[in-house]
Amino acid sequence: MKYAIMSDIHGNIDALQSVLDETKARNIDRYIFAGDYSFNLPYSNQTVDIIRTIPNAIVAKGNEEGYLDDYAKQNQSTWTDGQMQAHYWHYRNLTAANHKFLRGLPEIVTFNDNGTDITVTHKSSDLYGTVEYMDFSSRKVSEKYQDNFDGRERILRDMQEFVCTNKDFHTAIKPLTGGIYIFGHSHIQWYARHEDKVFINPGSCGIPLDGAPGTPYSILEIEGGQIRITEHRAQYDTDKLIENMKKSELYKAAPVWSEIMLWQLVTRFELAWPFLEFVKKYADDTNDSVRPYSKTTWTKAFQLWIKQKSDPVAYCNFNSKCKSPKGNDYNSL
Repeated sequence: MKYAIMSDIHGNIDALQSVLDETKARNIDRYIFAGDYSFNLPYSNQTVDIIRTIPNAIVAKGNEEGYLDDYAKQNQSTWTDGQMQAHYWHYRNLTAANHKFLRGLPEIVTFNDNGTDITVTHKSSDLYGTVEYMDFSSRKVSEKYQDNFDGRERILRDMQEFVCTNKDFHTAIKPLTGGIYIFGHSHIQWYARHEDKVFINPGSCGIPLDGAPGTPYSILEIEGGQIRITEHRAQYDTDKLIENMKKSELYKAAPVWSEIMLWQLVTRFELAWPFLEFVKKYADDTNDSVRPYSKTTWTKAFQLWIKQKSDPVAYCNFNSKCKSPKGNDYNSL
């Protein structure tokens, strides 16, 4: 049996379609999806519509899908902050059929392929805790590799060495039975084996954060008791996606978060968490205790963050008052 594995599409229909187009020639028997199909990019409905039509697909719930249950219990009239506008927009724009599909997904899927047990979930922390994230979260990968990035092969090699040698990791996975464990969430593509356990993270199809070009997915082959894993990167027109996103209703509703997602598409490393930490510091420094952050705090913090990053082009893309990257407005915040 040959499986194509994807995770963390985040509404990036172009990335999803590029993988599906590429895998047509790879004789895939089944598709496995490990969560986070919606939010962040504008095409959640189109993405979910496609996944729902794939025969015999194995689909697990991600943390983004879990938010739908929380939002359903809230009073939408209170949704006036700046921080969560992207999530609010997606919640309101998902079709009823897609709401039902996403909210009904299982958090963990287990099945057997000719004697090999396979578990699919969204987060590795659901399986063995957070020990992996101490060194290989998207934030840690950015800190360790971005300044001297020489290809993601080094990240994979370091991750596999971690799995083989880290005693805390070995202790964490000891309760797991033998088999294959598939998950996403970190947006970092990797796979590794330790004793009778195999771990596969296909990376983020929609917003990869491991520095490499292309949209990642993995292929798992099981034949005659043998397991083979290969990593792949499909190609699509990222510039076209960015251009279309800037024209989207999502961008109008949530420009700050949309800009951060666009930056991540370009840099291919983590930017969201550093920004969230900056907003918290800005709010604390201004004695603003309102959470989620107000539109004023959210937007002002973003403008200051860009300025401190010394990126006048990005600043002017966001700030309509800026006349040019070299204009005086950039220094007048």
